[in-house]
Amino acid sequence: MAQEPINPMDKLMESSKYFYQEATTALSTWKENFTRNTSESFNQMTPKNWLRLVIIVCTYALIRPYILKLGAKVQQKHLEKEAKESDEKWAAMHPNDLRGGGGPKKKVDIPGVESEDEGEDGQGEVTVGREWGRKARVRQRKIVRKAMEIHEANLAKTGFESEDEDIADLLT
Repeated sequence: MAQEPINPMDKLMESSKYFYQEATTALSTWKENFTRNTSESFNQMTPKNWLRLVIIVCTYALIRPYILKLGAKVQQKHLEKEAKESDEKWAAMHPNDLRGGGGPKKKVDIPGVESEDEGEDGQGEVTVGREWGRKARVRQRKIVRKAMEIHEANLAKTGFESEDEDIADLLT
């Protein structure tokens, strides 16, 4: 005797009915518990408990604005300190340092770009989320660095006169 195949719609209907029954039972239980506990807690309050509750609420209402002002002052000081440190860091850099003219080459930290060695060898931890496209970003950085090195080498060979000529051509 062959078994009848199971109809997926019947199985789905049966499961949804069971879920609906369980959900309504749980919600009605939660409602009953909430109403019973709330009414009992207010019925059992003594004058001492009411006075304690009023004092706590009023104290919170009186102190809250001062706590918020104190938090705002601390946050403002922290932001000013960070801004000052950032300004000092960038003020110490001369524009000629950025284009490589003059003295020895320095490494410049570019905001939003991680360290030079980040994932360059293709090794590293695999994480989900913000690390998507990491290899592509590293590959693009390598290409840009190579192009900049080639450009700087060409400038060093020809001198900065050609750059001035290029600028003059663009201005006229």
